[in-house]
Amino acid sequence: MATIDIFVALKILHIGSLVFWLGPSLGAWFILMAMRKQLGEITPATHLAYRIFIKMLVLEHVAFVALIVSGIGMAILVFGFSQPWLQWKLLIILLLIVPLEILDIWYGNIKLPQIFSRLNEAGYDTKQTRTLHIYHAFVTRIAIAIIPLSVLVIMWLVIAKPSLANLW
Repeated sequence: MATIDIFVALKILHIGSLVFWLGPSLGAWFILMAMRKQLGEITPATHLAYRIFIKMLVLEHVAFVALIVSGIGMAILVFGFSQPWLQWKLLIILLLIVPLEILDIWYGNIKLPQIFSRLNEAGYDTKQTRTLHIYHAFVTRIAIAIIPLSVLVIMWLVIAKPSLANLW
């Protein structure tokens, strides 16, 4: 395959991964929040919504890995890491997005599945309630505030490709 064909394939993978990173889990999260508000935390319907949400988180995290891998592939193949716009993009990703994704992977793929592996009609113990509170009150709220703004800045960097002089 020619270099341009590999680049095009990586770009398609990169954009597709971006869509799957942001879309399904965000939609599932909004549905989960609506169900929690309407029905409460401990109901069969909310439990089902959590289980679907957890599956969407798995899709999100696989897409995030594909997003990172395809981005690194494009940088190595075409841009190199010396481009100022790419350095800023990587800085935003490494300082803001990756830490949030690590927290989201910890809670979404490890802690939440432990809590929702079975429906507990009696409720959750204090540790489980604290875990849910931390996830909903801090991790998701911070992510919803930071990630869209970061993605918009990254999109501007990718489209405008400003030089270092333009960024200072």
